[in-house]
Amino acid sequence: MEHDFGLAPNPFGRYCTLAVCKPKIRNSSKLKLGDWVIGTGSKALGKATGRNQIVGNLIYAMKVSERITLEEYWLDQRFEYKKPIMNGSLVAMYGDNFYHKDGSGNWIQEDSAHCNIDGTCNTEHLETDTNGTNVLISEHFYYFGDKAPKIPNELKDVCHTTQGQKIIQPTQLATDFLSWLVASFQAGIHGDPINWIEYQQLRLKL
Repeated sequence: MEHDFGLAPNPFGRYCTLAVCKPKIRNSSKLKLGDWVIGTGSKALGKATGRNQIVGNLIYAMKVSERITLEEYWLDQRFEYKKPIMNGSLVAMYGDNFYHKDGSGNWIQEDSAHCNIDGTCNTEHLETDTNGTNVLISEHFYYFGDKAPKIPNELKDVCHTTQGQKIIQPTQLATDFLSWLVASFQAGIHGDPINWIEYQQLRLKL
């Protein structure tokens, strides 16, 4: 992961959701319900946040329980709380439910963390985000953020060494990784998004 703002994934509330960025993962025909998606720290994330030790650490793991379209996500009352409020808390600002279509079938990008600073549509983000037509939803997830634990050396092969995705088929490695995860941690949120340190630094400067 190059960024961790609590947007992709968005772990807040009952559901952990992956609704923006990562279009290849969200569209993958190989991804089945019950599969796991994990994210680990990268050099870019470590450099941006001053936490180089984050490289290869586990930021989140979500078991995919449901997959719906972006349009269904917008209309589903369960996810109303994930619609961003840009003058609200950090959790509210980084809501990931901000795409829907107008009467002509054109995508609308509501004011969100993926808009331009003035609230206008960021076409680059819109194109990337809507290229992934699905939203992945998890009711059983682990989100660590700035408390991201080190993955044991014997399990390090689950990590992708460059930006992108890596598929681990049901092998002993996948089984061992999940056994370590479940035995070592309780499901739920363990920390804040790593990039939120930027807001802490801003407050110190004021």
